[in-house]
Amino acid sequence: NAARLLALDAACAKDEGRPYEVQASEAKLAASEAAVWITRQAVEIFGGVGYLCESLVERLCRDAGITTIYEGTSNMHRTVISRAFKTPA
Repeated sequence: NAARLLALDAACAKDEGRPYEVQASEAKLAASEAAVWITRQAVEIFGGVGYLCESLVERLCRDAGITTIYEGTSNMHRTVISRAFKTPA
């Protein structure tokens, strides 16, 4: 839900012509980190079956992991977000 609300906030800002890069980074970071955490929990729940190459859980975990890389790495999004909090000198 948090990632969805952050994405809606970014979309509203873009529609209104306001800067939206920070909100977009927050939404992408929240969504990708949640996907990784959730799928890793699923792998733990399924145990050894979750690691089998043929299992849906393994594929979802692998797919979730790549979301932290494409469209900007999680570390890059953290940098964008942190720069928004720096005060001008």
